[in-house]
Amino acid sequence: MRSKAQIQTIEALISVAIVSFIIFLLYFRAPVSQEISQINRKIDVYNALKILDQSRNLRQYALRANATKIEELLLPFLKSNYKVILCNQTGNITQIPKIDSKNIASVSYIIAGDLANYKPIEIRVYLW
Repeated sequence: MRSKAQIQTIEALISVAIVSFIIFLLYFRAPVSQEISQINRKIDVYNALKILDQSRNLRQYALRANATKIEELLLPFLKSNYKVILCNQTGNITQIPKIDSKNIASVSYIIAGDLANYKPIEIRVYLW
């Protein structure tokens, strides 16, 4: 009788250990390095757009719908392939690029327009 109780106790401990190990694997695993690099690239783009917005260059060219000039301004900040798209309230101002890569990220940055002119524009940067 005594050995049967001991075996059941050992089985219970083993099952608790297995369940704990599975929970540990599901919740405490480190993110994949590709995900981290993608997040870092998106942060770099956002910070670059913020710097350009603070210098008033981004707003000026976005209101003129000049995505090419914004791409030139981003050139010193970004090391990967990218394309800038401008959108207003009704749709795209510039065309969405055809990208053959499967590793694509996008960052959106919205400006409200000028002081005298409320004209929201979304600046969307695609990275690959």
